[in-house]
Amino acid sequence: MALHSFIEYLKYQWKAKGRHGTHSPFVYDLIDNVLLDKDYIRKEDVIKCPAVALKYENLICRIAVYYNYKDIVQLPGAIQSKATDLLIINAQPKEWAALFNEHLHCLKNESAVIITGIHKTPAYSTAWKKIATHDKVRMSIDLYGIGLLFFKKEFKEKQHFILKY
Repeated sequence: MALHSFIEYLKYQWKAKGRHGTHSPFVYDLIDNVLLDKDYIRKEDVIKCPAVALKYENLICRIAVYYNYKDIVQLPGAIQSKATDLLIINAQPKEWAALFNEHLHCLKNESAVIITGIHKTPAYSTAWKKIATHDKVRMSIDLYGIGLLFFKKEFKEKQHFILKY
């Protein structure tokens, strides 16, 4: 583990909250029904993310199943222009903004974006902080190995959470 990644992990461990440290019903539900879920993942629900640790690959599968995401796009990869439920960005941080902006029009109110490896290097951490503050993002969640972005208009204020996983 690189020094930056180790320092970011220590910061993450210090700041990360469980379900009792959050005041958002959406986040509490996410923790209860997705992050703490240890049930078997059905073969047909598996989403392969080769560059992601199995722990986070399983989490991505659980997110897709729980929120009933059917239209899932992994980038870089196949370009599409139709509505997307879940966008997974597994690229270099210098590409994140371009990929995100290029596919922003495909995202719906209920859509989510998952960005992998958000604390690998200083460039990854910087790019994560920048994309998490994008105007369209209503909620960002840092799980150390991946970051989640949500776009629900029902979230009146922009929120950021660091959650234990």
